[in-house]
Amino acid sequence: MTIETDLRAVADAVRARIPELVSAIERMSLQEVPEIHEKDDPVLAEAERPSIISALTSIIDGLARGRRPPDRASDAALQEARVAAQAGIDLHSLLRTYRVGQSILWDVILEETLRAVDSDEQRITILRQASDYQYAWNNKVTESVIATYQAEHNAYFFRSQDRKRRAVVSDILRGVPADVQQLGYSLRAGHLAVVAWGRSPEANIRALAVALDARHLTVSGTSGTYLGWLGSSALYRVLEARPESIRSMPETHLALGDVEHGIEGFRLSHRQAWQAYRVGRLRASGVVRYGDVALESLVLKDRQAVHDFVSRELGALHEEDSRGELLKATLQAYFQCGQNAASTAQAIHVHERTVAYRLRSIESRLGVTISDRRDELAVALRLANLFNQASDNELQDLDEHADAGLGPDPDAGSP
Repeated sequence: MTIETDLRAVADAVRARIPELVSAIERMSLQEVPEIHEKDDPVLAEAERPSIISALTSIIDGLARGRRPPDRASDAALQEARVAAQAGIDLHSLLRTYRVGQSILWDVILEETLRAVDSDEQRITILRQASDYQYAWNNKVTESVIATYQAEHNAYFFRSQDRKRRAVVSDILRGVPADVQQLGYSLRAGHLAVVAWGRSPEANIRALAVALDARHLTVSGTSGTYLGWLGSSALYRVLEARPESIRSMPETHLALGDVEHGIEGFRLSHRQAWQAYRVGRLRASGVVRYGDVALESLVLKDRQAVHDFVSRELGALHEEDSRGELLKATLQAYFQCGQNAASTAQAIHVHERTVAYRLRSIESRLGVTISDRRDELAVALRLANLFNQASDNELQDLDEHADAGLGPDPDAGSP
């Protein structure tokens, strides 16, 4: 066989292992570059996987098709560089993740070459070609990653007035003594924290402040979003009297914490809004309140664990078939109706005997009784619905500028 034929065979074998490679690189990055993951920045975490996949795909495709390095890094890699700069990640830490990926990929290239190529001489030639290409690819790609990172860092962190406010707010969230007078916002009142993103995030926060007769504080977040606090001693009363005041502007989204008091409340409401934001990014609704999505927010840090839990609990119901979807919808309605079959029948417009038949079908598919796994099934359905809603939206928005962080993890200020 020719060198090119062998290289294509090796590339095809490595391509088949991309899911395995992605998981291995993510695990090793967590161990070798912990400072990135310690920030627990949701959009930074979301940017990692598309960047890894695009890098692997680029290298593997190039290996099979002439080994000409790309002109620059992929859009996903450049987006990760921008988000890393905004989140305050050190450039050297970002580049270390590339070295981790290159090392793991090389091990797999070596394995597949040994498996696919019989001749020792041919193996050496193949590995030399692969090594030279991987080196050239890395040089070309990291040049554009570094340039993008530095440009974003300079543009983002050198806006003087907002930068000062961001620094003070960051100190407050981390529990560090700060000159709060610079903010022009009292920390003694009640606070409703907001994360806003979309077309008019800052304007939406200002409009909320007017509607609620509250003072407001805003600072720019990462990726075009804004963090806000609405402050007033009468927030509870006003919200109860005018709940319709909480509205999002067109193509703008809001994630809200609860109303909390004092400096600890300032931090707590922000952490709640941050968690609501994690869920809000996956939904199409204009307003997401922490109290409505607290459960979902707890599990979004480990999507694989969520997927495993949902698959384990829903089992055959989670398969992509119309009957399974019908049974899931019936089970959800059954839980929403307090496990009352008659009420469920009315809610979904079928006969009560149809509900009973479907419930027996569910138990037959699951191999358990609904009553025995009631809590687990209810949670699994709720999480499955979240990710079903997110699928189309996430494909569209995953690589968009959707973060709401100051850079450092807001949880770093947790008491």
